[in-house]
Amino acid sequence: MDKTIQKITAIGSCITGFFLYSLLKESQQLKKIYTRYQLINEFTPTSLLNYFNQTQQTTIEAFISGELISDSPIISRVPLIISEKKYYYIYGNGVKKLIKNLQLCVSQFGIEDYYNKIEVCRNSTLNYKFSMSHIWDEFLPKQLSILQRLTYYFKQICQLKIWKLFNKDFPVGLLEQEYGILANQFYVLYGEIVLDKKLNKMFFQNPICILKSKRQLLQLVQQQIKQKRVIIVILVILFTILTFIFGCSIKNFIIKLFKEREKARLDKLRGQKQLEIKNYDCQICFERPRNIIIMPCKHLSICNECLKKIQQEKCPICKQKIEDQIEIFFT
Repeated sequence: MDKTIQKITAIGSCITGFFLYSLLKESQQLKKIYTRYQLINEFTPTSLLNYFNQTQQTTIEAFISGELISDSPIISRVPLIISEKKYYYIYGNGVKKLIKNLQLCVSQFGIEDYYNKIEVCRNSTLNYKFSMSHIWDEFLPKQLSILQRLTYYFKQICQLKIWKLFNKDFPVGLLEQEYGILANQFYVLYGEIVLDKKLNKMFFQNPICILKSKRQLLQLVQQQIKQKRVIIVILVILFTILTFIFGCSIKNFIIKLFKEREKARLDKLRGQKQLEIKNYDCQICFERPRNIIIMPCKHLSICNECLKKIQQEKCPICKQKIEDQIEIFFT
């Protein structure tokens, strides 16, 4: 059990430590991005053209504010630059299931103020989700069959609430929603702008995102930083707990190991003592300890009582004649 806890806590500490390191690194990067965004200038197309003429630069990364325009906007209830339509099945118990998502974008659009405009070269990485506006909803009800009506009525009568938890019920209609970016409305684009001196035109070469304001992007980065901080705090607490449990288990393991070694040492000493005690039994009666040293052979193999009982005056070990004896005492 202890080994299992050690393995789990060790693996958990390693995983949480790795994610904690990654999140700290990402958080530092987000802070640098936030500081960088704060320092990047915001222009209108006219002020940017004046900046190009003054500095003789041809490229810059900046925020550009103005109206989004297109010669052929998407035809909807309002003119759109980008449109996103979603279709959902709506079930009797209120469940909404996405069945289709259509995205459309005009082939060419730009951002302008009263005097100048910048052509936008749209790429696949352009992020426009934060600037989408809700355009319209439409619900198309579906006529249920007779069998579906009877089944639905039976469930309502029986109040089969548990059934609703595991069943989406019958589809009762289709919901269509449209979100989009409005044409001729004020937006802020962020990315790399290039000045073509031959054509005397400016192009958004690599637009990164379309926003409603520069502050929106800063708030989004701040929100990401806050989310990272919350996760970091949770991971720090989890890492501390796992490391503490792992350290306690290692400490208990070391203490147990020392105790086992001490026990083994004591058992060995006890075995030696027992062996010594057994080896000091008298070789004649095996009851009393031997306490007579026979001279001159110096064998310690017999007790005083047995020495008195034996008739022959010879050592029981080497059969040498006993000339003298020395009695010893154990304390």
